[in-house]
Amino acid sequence: MEKRIISLFAFFCFCFSLLMTRVAYINFSGFSEAGNTGGTRTVTIGRTRGKIYDRNLRLLVDSEEKLIAAVTPATGSEQYLYLMKDEGYAKEKIQTGQPFVSEVKDKVSNEFLRSFSVPVRYSENQSAVHLIGYLSSDGENGLSGIERAYNAYLSENSGELIVSFEVDAKGRVLAGMDKYINDDNFNSQAGLVLTIDKDIQLITENALRNSTVKSGCAVVMQVNSGEIVALASVPTYDPDNVAEALYEENSPLINKVLQQYSVGSVFKPLVAATALENGIDPMAEYECNGSCKVGDKTFSCYNSTAHGAVNMQSALEKSCNCYFIDLIMQTDVEYLLKLCNDIGIGKADTVADGINTSAGVLPDAELLKTKGELSNFAFGQGCLMMTPVQMLKMYHTLATGNLISPSVIYGTMDSSGNIVRNTSAVPQKLLTDGTVKKMRQMLLSVTENGNAFNAKSDIVSLAGKTGTAQSGIYKEGLEICRTWFAGFFPAEAPEYIVVVMNENGMGGNSDCGPVFKEICEAIVN
Repeated sequence: MEKRIISLFAFFCFCFSLLMTRVAYINFSGFSEAGNTGGTRTVTIGRTRGKIYDRNLRLLVDSEEKLIAAVTPATGSEQYLYLMKDEGYAKEKIQTGQPFVSEVKDKVSNEFLRSFSVPVRYSENQSAVHLIGYLSSDGENGLSGIERAYNAYLSENSGELIVSFEVDAKGRVLAGMDKYINDDNFNSQAGLVLTIDKDIQLITENALRNSTVKSGCAVVMQVNSGEIVALASVPTYDPDNVAEALYEENSPLINKVLQQYSVGSVFKPLVAATALENGIDPMAEYECNGSCKVGDKTFSCYNSTAHGAVNMQSALEKSCNCYFIDLIMQTDVEYLLKLCNDIGIGKADTVADGINTSAGVLPDAELLKTKGELSNFAFGQGCLMMTPVQMLKMYHTLATGNLISPSVIYGTMDSSGNIVRNTSAVPQKLLTDGTVKKMRQMLLSVTENGNAFNAKSDIVSLAGKTGTAQSGIYKEGLEICRTWFAGFFPAEAPEYIVVVMNENGMGGNSDCGPVFKEICEAIVN
């Protein structure tokens, strides 16, 4: 009996030793890790980010979709390889027996594959790219434009779509087990609503694309609200391949609407409006001989053209520098500078929280005591620099008598589709109604009868002014000129302000006039 008990005890000790040896083997051979992965394996189908809409709640991002399938690798799943965008990758993953995701060509739903529609953040020909901006390579953070300025808000409204599989200790899908789908805010419609009108944005981009402007911009603003409905800069870039644009000519990553440039004759209407406010007779004539001397400096009209007897309207039509030099000498310069300050020349504009323009440069009163500097200022030269956004504000003042602050943010939309509207800008009166009426008439005449004939339209009354400004920058021995066209329509009751700028142009009428006209006519149509 005693021998039997000892033998039984020895047998139990032997079995226990085998068991401990097996445990040690599992621990040190990596099977413990495999065991820990058993149970559930998840794959991410897609991630979303807060939406960005135009003013009519049309998507400016996430407007296109791709099909992503959750794949259950099992006997028979290889028959669907033809549906995969990358067949080679899919074949390798199936052989591992572990679940994965794959982009597919068509919708599919069977025991091996189930496809889901996943939004693509940027479309192939992304619109409003300079305003919207782009994301980091992992898609988690905005690096420019609206994506950066409102990164926190857009990230808060992100979502994720996950599919879970029951797997064994080696991570292989268990046969006959169902998939589990977890939609964590993936289909939320919450996001930011911009003032941009998608149709007008495309009109503006197409007008630039059809033009000779290779490096420049165009911006369109509603008169009543100050809301920017289109903002386009060229050249553009692919937000999914930003690196490609880093070293390209003409700085495609820079939003030129926000930069400052030399101004030129597009500034003359503000000098004219100031003179009218000062009570100067617009019918008084000046005899232009093609040049004029101020102190020891001689100033010329374009190509030294002698314009003969001109008044305020004809001087605007012909863009006579000498007339405006004579006019500014009669004008209250402090009044003009106050008007410039009120408009915001020399101060940065905030078009959205975190998106600011350059400040521009406004000469001070002390500098303008020098007759030569004052003469340059009369036709928008010298140290004067403005942004296209400041030009919008200036022409809004000329068209309406009011100052308004441009904006690109309309409001926000929550996940239920409710919109919280931003407070509308409050206009500030700067010019009298009499001056505004005369400026509308004169700027209409510039396109109808003057040197801005490329902006003349047969379907809508367009009012505006050209500008060609020396930049002080030389390329291959030639000075680069900034060319402009700024104006509004309809001339008699303005609804939109439009500004076009070319960084390296020949003339405002030839470069920018046709773009201005195309934008205006397309909006009307």
